[in-house]
Amino acid sequence: MIRQEAVNNLRSESKDVRLNAARFFAQHAQPAEITFLTSSLLSETVPWIKRALERAIDRANHVASGAPVQPDQSSNSEPSAELVRDLRAEAVEEVAGTILHEFSPIIGSIKLSAEREFNNYSGSNTERSIEQLSSLLKAVRTLKQAAATPNYTTFDLAFLINEVVAMQSELVNQLLKKQGENSPINFRMAGAQPFMVEADRGQLHIALTNGLRNAIEAVAEWTRVQPPEIVVNWGRAGVENWLAILDTGKGFTGNPENALRLGNSNKRDHIGYGLATAQFAMRSIEGDVCVSNNPQGGAQFELRWYKDHANFIG
Repeated sequence: MIRQEAVNNLRSESKDVRLNAARFFAQHAQPAEITFLTSSLLSETVPWIKRALERAIDRANHVASGAPVQPDQSSNSEPSAELVRDLRAEAVEEVAGTILHEFSPIIGSIKLSAEREFNNYSGSNTERSIEQLSSLLKAVRTLKQAAATPNYTTFDLAFLINEVVAMQSELVNQLLKKQGENSPINFRMAGAQPFMVEADRGQLHIALTNGLRNAIEAVAEWTRVQPPEIVVNWGRAGVENWLAILDTGKGFTGNPENALRLGNSNKRDHIGYGLATAQFAMRSIEGDVCVSNNPQGGAQFELRWYKDHANFIG
């Protein structure tokens, strides 16, 4: 694809054509094109095309900063899109790694000392504070994984969903016991089985796990029906794959989009990293997370990503 063709294609009515053009610029963008790419990003509504345009703008800014310039546009030996992956994700991964390296041994040492040196440590405020710190480190570790470069494979999405639901059974038991409830959560799977997709299985695992945990915690706190119900549905719409989780809880408070920000949570004793981490994981594969409240009650958590992976350029 030549540069002028990519410029024209970025204005196309076809999502596929626009995506291929955006991916071209993710590999070839130059500083002089920042204004044009920014304008295209502002008018674009398709999440995976927006992700590709964001990477293109990052690349152009990177070149403008004086970083080594890749071969000129006439060369066919340009590095792959992985080499110009979102710089913000790289920063998150590096900072998270530093936090884990420095803080993990300190918190572990504090916990061991507190157990030995304090009477009535079990159930104390000190124990709860240390557990919150441990949860924060666990969340940062997951956030680091979500920012990693994706590894695309073909796998059965339905199998992954059933695997994650089974893994969350212990959380369900703990939460219901804490709330004094005896009614189990009713999980309903509404998608086709098997359902083959091409994506990074690990990133989808992270996003799905965090979305499902959010739904489980919501219905354990309050539910409009008994027993509590969580519906997991998935499918393909044109050129995109999607996965949706619907719960019977009370829904998001205020603007649902705020739940995707790091540190934002409506739940007591929560650090607010779950849905933000899911967003990081999906953006690493040019996907997105959409959250909303259902008119009938409860929340909806939806993952969407392009059916062809980020290195596919048609």
